[in-house]
Amino acid sequence: MGRLVPEDFPLDALDDTERRVVELLRDGLTDGWLILPDVALQTHRDHQLDVVLVHEGWGIVDLEVKGHRMQLRDGGWYAEGSRLPTQPTDQARANAYALRSRLRALGGDLAHVEVAYGIALPNTAGIDGDLGGIDRRQVLTAADLEDPQDAVEALAAWRCHQALTDEAVTSILDALRPDADLTWDPDARAREARRRLDELCAMQVAALETLDANRRVFVTGRAGTGKTRLATRWAQRAWRDGQRVLLACYNDPLAADLRGRIPHDEDLVIGAFLRTALELEGMPPLPVPDDADHEWWNVTAVSHLVRHWHEVTARFDTVIVDEGQDFHPAWLAMLEHLLDPDGPRRLLVVADDAQDIYTRGFRPPEPDDGWTVAELVTNCRNVHPIADLLRKRLQGARAPRIGPEGLGVEWVRAEDLTSVTRVVGDALVEVEADERDRTGVVVATVTSAVRNHLRAHLSLGRWEDRADGVVACENVHRIKGLEADTVVLATDTAEVPDALLYIGISRAVSQLLVVAPEALASRLGLT
Repeated sequence: MGRLVPEDFPLDALDDTERRVVELLRDGLTDGWLILPDVALQTHRDHQLDVVLVHEGWGIVDLEVKGHRMQLRDGGWYAEGSRLPTQPTDQARANAYALRSRLRALGGDLAHVEVAYGIALPNTAGIDGDLGGIDRRQVLTAADLEDPQDAVEALAAWRCHQALTDEAVTSILDALRPDADLTWDPDARAREARRRLDELCAMQVAALETLDANRRVFVTGRAGTGKTRLATRWAQRAWRDGQRVLLACYNDPLAADLRGRIPHDEDLVIGAFLRTALELEGMPPLPVPDDADHEWWNVTAVSHLVRHWHEVTARFDTVIVDEGQDFHPAWLAMLEHLLDPDGPRRLLVVADDAQDIYTRGFRPPEPDDGWTVAELVTNCRNVHPIADLLRKRLQGARAPRIGPEGLGVEWVRAEDLTSVTRVVGDALVEVEADERDRTGVVVATVTSAVRNHLRAHLSLGRWEDRADGVVACENVHRIKGLEADTVVLATDTAEVPDALLYIGISRAVSQLLVVAPEALASRLGLT
């Protein structure tokens, strides 16, 4: 939704036509658009601008609202059969130029600002014939206003499509709405984006919560669609129902995150599958070396589990698997073996096969095999620009039109490890300068060599070190299922598999900075 400035602007003070246009803009634009209704300007004469729109990426648009059913004949505008004494295009142009002059006089970043202008016709269904010297993009009909995002962006692109700095936006608001209280800092925008995305996610997940009435459930969904939230909701529902519950994922950071979401209880076991399985009642002990690596876990630990699984005496009423694509089919069978035959015997799995980077042979369960299958379809983790990038370039889930814009997407060129280190370091300095929350920033890499180099040269740490104020730097493999307000995706090579790009990018809630060679940025459409 677009943001009214001020937020409590009295819409009932507008006439019916202007109020309707403002409400359509508010409900149909993304929250990067600031909407200023009824703006008064004084130059050598008085100007009353019906609606001024401001956007960091698109610039400034002035819209004049006309409620009559309009006609255009011989280059002139007519209403109710009579030629209008003041032509709407002349009025819009004069008001836009007056606004431009007022803002340019502020100097600084606004010294050369442009203002696009157009006419909103909420009572005009369409346009037939030639508009003469008027660009079609300048006229927003009822059809355009019903879903105004594309029409407003096209109008802005016609005249300016001029990016504005934070300082410029603040200066515009101070000049046009001196009494409005609108915080325009990165942390506030990230918090607001997360709040609105959480609302969208809760609504989507609620529709599938009651699928847990079935004994075997599989829910698929692309990154950011709410799979982990659904898994935790299932766990809480079963636990409150007095059931013994196991909620399993693959990696330790996600397991710690899940434990942070749900109250601890002996009847609700949460953990990474391999580590948790080694601790189940009846399983013979196997000491975990301090330097246990991927091979140890997937060969030594798995072999031990397979040999002794029949000795496990622990039983559960409901087993829930998050990030199911990380699991070998045999592991799912082992988990199903833990279900108490005298209980509800529920196995609930959520997964995204686009994130299947371990290639353990996972196959989505089928209804013919006795599974209830459903899909989460809308990305409610990532702000609109990030979700749009995922959808267009990496087959991500669709983004809701009303989703927030957050801080967006940026690419900075870096062709080797030295330049990657410099650019990432500069970005972190900017975080410090903005007094941003360091715990909300994660540097994501696709190779251990880059990760280790950045940790050593920029004093970065592990995901678990964020509590101490350290910026985390992790391979995307280790942060699957997790998220951060700001993600810096850093790579010194363009040869990155799509699956790793998909995982890394989709971790970013509000802001994504891609530090990479130009060839990779070109793949993502960022050049």
